[in-house]
Amino acid sequence: MDVKQIAANFPFLKKKGKAKGLTALALVDGGVALAHVTSGKKPELVACEFIETPSPFTDIKLLRDRIDALGLSGSNTVGLLDQGAYQLLLVDAPDVPDDEMADALRWRVKDLVGFDIENSKIDYIELPEDAYRGRSRMVYAVVAEQSQTERLASWIEELGLTPAVIDVPETALLNITKDMADEEAGLVVFHLGSPSSSVSLLSQQAIYFTRSLSYDVNLADRNPHQAASSAVLELQRSLDYYESQVGKPPCVKLVILPMQFGETPLITELRSNLPLEVDALDLASVVTSSKPLDVEIQQRCLLAIAAAYRDLSAQQGSTAK
Repeated sequence: MDVKQIAANFPFLKKKGKAKGLTALALVDGGVALAHVTSGKKPELVACEFIETPSPFTDIKLLRDRIDALGLSGSNTVGLLDQGAYQLLLVDAPDVPDDEMADALRWRVKDLVGFDIENSKIDYIELPEDAYRGRSRMVYAVVAEQSQTERLASWIEELGLTPAVIDVPETALLNITKDMADEEAGLVVFHLGSPSSSVSLLSQQAIYFTRSLSYDVNLADRNPHQAASSAVLELQRSLDYYESQVGKPPCVKLVILPMQFGETPLITELRSNLPLEVDALDLASVVTSSKPLDVEIQQRCLLAIAAAYRDLSAQQGSTAK
């Protein structure tokens, strides 16, 4: 089953970008991660780098000069929102046609978000029909502050790029992980981030469950074993919920993103305490790249790479409110 990837699909596309393919930008610690993937039957990652800057929104010349040097000026671009700029909420789907879903969700989630719902962009992830044992149709509402999406789109334009989509990490990661979940037995995708991480449970190329975890990759180094133990407990609760409430067969594999340096305390703890095959995913095994993807570049640029693998052609005609 194909994941309906209109979640966080807040389109700004006004004109066709000059460079073929799709560029993605992600704000990360200390700078900006950039990736560009060519379009076609075999998409290829042809540009991937971290641009160091303490002030991405004001250091326009540095970023624009680098984008020009890479020959990416004018290219269609995905911008990724920071964690604090949006909320992801699991709710009963309103009984309305798909083209009215975003409007209906606005009223359903208005008391659940921490910002003004009237000045928000709303979209959704539609869950598979067999999710939650068929009790009711469920969706993940993606609610973002309009000021944040507009700021991101304006910044992309300042850099000489064409803003096409504003995305969030949970849906961006599906671009590179859903094909790994081609069987009914579940796949756990554990994305390590800061100030929090996330876990998504996939089956048959569809997302069934996702939530944030308190694991902060930047703070974990202070007490790695305690942080790893806490992560195991949170993951086990998610697995229990997935089996009991979603009703899917047990997960058999867990992949950690981004790639890690060797056998970390977290990986050791996961392998020792969870009944799953545990691996840190090497992007080189799932994407075609014209340049080597060492661990450092994967850690800095994972989200940009994942976002750049989005298929914009599948999004034509979708709208966001």
